[in-house]
Amino acid sequence: MNTTEKIVLAFKQITTASDNLRKEVQLINIINAPLQGFKIAEGFAKIISAIAEYTIKINEGGVKNYNSPLPDADAQIVVQSLTTFVQVHQALLNVVIGKHGLLTLIPFFEPIRLSLVSLEATIDAFAFALIAEIPTQKPAADVQFGSLSVTLQVAITTYSSPILESNNLQEMNTTEKIVLAFKQITTASDNLRKEVQLINIINAPLQGFKIAEGFAKIISAIAEYTIKINEGGVKNYNSPLPDADAQIVVQSLTTFVQVHQALLNVVIGKHGLLTLIPFFEPIRLSLVSLEATIDAFAFALIAEIPTQKPAADVQFGSLSVTLQVAITTYSSPLAKLGETMKEIAISA
Repeated sequence: MNTTEKIVLAFKQITTASDNLRKEVQLINIINAPLQGFKIAEGFAKIISAIAEYTIKINEGGVKNYNSPLPDADAQIVVQSLTTFVQVHQALLNVVIGKHGLLTLIPFFEPIRLSLVSLEATIDAFAFALIAEIPTQKPAADVQFGSLSVTLQVAITTYSSPILESNNLQEMNTTEKIVLAFKQITTASDNLRKEVQLINIINAPLQGFKIAEGFAKIISAIAEYTIKINEGGVKNYNSPLPDADAQIVVQSLTTFVQVHQALLNVVIGKHGLLTLIPFFEPIRLSLVSLEATIDAFAFALIAEIPTQKPAADVQFGSLSVTLQVAITTYSSPLAKLGETMKEIAISA
């Protein structure tokens, strides 16, 4: 397949996934809501992971090489697929918005809310990658992504609730909010590292769900913080943080990177055991989604701290290397027997 055919196929798959999820959400009522809630959260997670993975595939196909965009005829085909996806995905979001009352009654309301936030960040990264491939159809693509963004914002607003439970949040400046955000996601990463470290051949089936869930929470938090940073001024390049504040932010970033790399290294080390449990694939998809989410986060954060861009680039670059190793490690669905037996021996 050429690049155009791959993109069209990707759109077909995520469009089908969106339409299938729409049908499931449509069936929700007061009786079955508790049972359907998990399926909705899981469905959104799969769509987000798929979009993130397709974003990486598009990037590998040439978005980094601006000398090789798709010809206009192919770009028009891509926009047709994009238009269909947007229409179907808006239909899904409108049903989710309409079911808000019922979904607030079930324990999966919060994961659904976080999924919507994560979806926004993932689609932003996807739009950036795709539009670079079809510059001649950029206006048409912008219209479609803009239309989807409006519906997505309505959904997020409908399901919105404070992410930071602090009475003084409104009094915090941008730097304080960013530092607090780093503290929370750093703590979440370290807590997940401790859980992964405890995995052995006996408890792996029980721990698998916790790992997938832990990554989902971290991804959603980073995506939501990206939006918060954007609202704080990243769209206004005339108001970056002063250098003193930028240095404070980089210190928090450095700590986060160190802790998150420690988590990823443990996940890499447990690869053999984790391939034996049914949550191996969700963990792999989480790593792919994490990469796309961190890319969007890096773009937003660096725009706030231009004087410390070199230092921030070093940190994000270092994290990207470890993340790539993790993704590569989990690209193979089968554990090597020797590696697995070695891990079992160590765990024993």
